[in-house]
Amino acid sequence: MKTRERILQCALELFNEHGEPNVTTLDIANELDISPGNLYYHFRGKEALLDELLADFIDKTHGLLHLDTHAGELEPEDYWLFLHLLFESIIAYRFLFQDLSNLMGRYSIIARSMHQWVNALRATLYRLLFALHEQQRLLCDEEALERLLDVLCQTVLFWLDYQRVSQRQDDEPTQAVQQVLGLLLPYLETDTRDWMSSLMQRYD
Repeated sequence: MKTRERILQCALELFNEHGEPNVTTLDIANELDISPGNLYYHFRGKEALLDELLADFIDKTHGLLHLDTHAGELEPEDYWLFLHLLFESIIAYRFLFQDLSNLMGRYSIIARSMHQWVNALRATLYRLLFALHEQQRLLCDEEALERLLDVLCQTVLFWLDYQRVSQRQDDEPTQAVQQVLGLLLPYLETDTRDWMSSLMQRYD
């Protein structure tokens, strides 16, 4: 593995474990047993590292937030898979979500990129909910759909922060996926609700 890739991997691991504010570039250099100058040759400061890691996260989730498949063709298993893959990426870059508002306040690049990411997340979740509604599987009016959309977005964004504060951090996405799908259950028609419930039990 090249030095640049090792630096990125090490930074990600340290940021995830200790939180970005608690990790310096010197900590990363010491962990890799390289000189600070060597690290600076590849990344001119922590903001450059954050920029690269953020770009990696955006790239890894781009396909999920810009689905090519027509939403009307999706089955309940596809919703589970979508959320599972999304939370896998969020957990892999969890330092971004464990104190997101703080990071956005201190780094303008994170503020801009995550604002766009959240808008894409909201638009994608809306399309998925609207598809269920059009299929008469989601039983609610437009106002209730908007409220449900807000709750789903908030859960996705702040699930890891809640886990951290409550000291129940989990590196597996299953519980988070079940939480999001559980919010849908009261709005689903009977057959779809039973189908979704069986999926949740299967992956428990």
